[in-house]
Amino acid sequence: MAKIAVERTIGKTKKAVLGGLIGYNTEKMGKQKYRRFAISLSEGDKIVGGIVGEVWTTVLFIQFFWMEQKLRGKDYGTRLIKAIEDEARKFGATRSYLDTMSFQAPDFYRACGYKEFGSIEGYPEGVTRHWFTKAL
Repeated sequence: MAKIAVERTIGKTKKAVLGGLIGYNTEKMGKQKYRRFAISLSEGDKIVGGIVGEVWTTVLFIQFFWMEQKLRGKDYGTRLIKAIEDEARKFGATRSYLDTMSFQAPDFYRACGYKEFGSIEGYPEGVTRHWFTKAL
């Protein structure tokens, strides 16, 4: 009989789940392209910002995006978004999506041409999570 267990370290289960999911997806869609990459912003040897994303099939998912506060509002963010979108296009991406919290950067993403397609309210302190997409 199968049993359910809670793990505090996820390595073994994550590997099994990803392997099973990749196998299932391959069976249904054929072998798919997958690329994970990052775009960094540095001052000297120090990384002061960057974006981490992945392209699966033809869609870029922007997973993480951060930069030091002192660099915000100086066009670096827009340039980083453009750089990750351009790199994703090289891998065949035709669409991008991401999520952000209401206290983070929803207006920034709108200014970069992203359209909101969903949100969830109810996070602590009145925070809302927003999902955005954009055709590349």
